[in-house]
Amino acid sequence: MAEPNINVTIETQITGKIADPTLVAQVESAINDGLIELAQIEGANKVKDQLYPGHGRVTGNLRNHIGSGLRSTLVAQVDAGAMRYGSNLVYAAWVEGVSTRNKSSRFKGYGMFRKMRERLASNKKAWEEYIGRAIMKVFE
Repeated sequence: MAEPNINVTIETQITGKIADPTLVAQVESAINDGLIELAQIEGANKVKDQLYPGHGRVTGNLRNHIGSGLRSTLVAQVDAGAMRYGSNLVYAAWVEGVSTRNKSSRFKGYGMFRKMRERLASNKKAWEEYIGRAIMKVFE
């Protein structure tokens, strides 16, 4: 007996936000917005909180220079003035403890940026709050 020749055609149509050709750019922009917020609120502000009289704060100049910004797409940076003023304060590396002078001194630095980076890297809730919320706004 001869087998019947059966042709099956299936059509699908995707509609809505997921089919938007600009979706990738929108999500990327949302992530950048979330990163800037995360870097400033959870990053720069936490570094500033570690600088108080008797612990790295004498005049308040370093504290006032700490800020954040977007280095490139999907890359945020918290620093001691480089994003806003073009370069970090000269003594910021000394206070942080990464200057070559710290090796020959008994002052090893406070490690404010290192502590902030470690805390931020392990804080998944903050990442979900800032980045996740920004992405969800794209899909509303």
